[in-house]
Amino acid sequence: MLNRKNLLSLVIRHISIGLMALIMIVLISCGTEISEEPDSGEGLLKETDQPIVETGSETETPAEKLSSSTITVDATNQENWTYFSFGQGKVVEIPNADVSKDWDLAFQRTKVKINGGVSGPGSGGVVMLTETKFDSIKEAVADGYEKDTADTLAIVPQSKKGWYVYTGVPTHWVLPIEDRTFVFKTATGSFAKVQFLGYYKDNKAKKDPAFVTFKFVFQGDGSRNFQ
Repeated sequence: MLNRKNLLSLVIRHISIGLMALIMIVLISCGTEISEEPDSGEGLLKETDQPIVETGSETETPAEKLSSSTITVDATNQENWTYFSFGQGKVVEIPNADVSKDWDLAFQRTKVKINGGVSGPGSGGVVMLTETKFDSIKEAVADGYEKDTADTLAIVPQSKKGWYVYTGVPTHWVLPIEDRTFVFKTATGSFAKVQFLGYYKDNKAKKDPAFVTFKFVFQGDGSRNFQ
């Protein structure tokens, strides 16, 4: 028979083995939970990552519709020309017009010259369209542009090829011809259309002459489109 001392040792040994087994089970269980956790950053979207977004076909932005502008040019000087640029849409100062392409039209009283031919180094020319409303012209003509020559300006003053009629006595008025539109090729090869509206600072009262008013549409992208 086991004495009391041996019985106690046997009980303690079994308890120790049980405790060790329990500890091992706990450790194995904890290790398994730790190993199941994902590594840092894996399976997660990093702050620097960008989500992929599928986009459809690009939508083209419609071209901006051209609009007309109106300007009055002071052409009162009987000795010097006043220069106008379609691209800038205003009167410009041109020190050496004979060698400059920075102007398109020049005005002196009722006369109009173009930067092309004998008047300048540009590509300028004009086509006169009679019985044609300004707004009806959607595109510049392809050819037929007349240039200033040594004999005459392309826009001939006080003639069937001009922009106005002279009433003579007793009023001596200068009046723009209605439904007559001029299509210009500019000094740099672009296109513009023009309708002359008046010759006076006060067109209603016909006072202060040689202030030429006209409206125009300028196409600066190289095409002949006026829409």
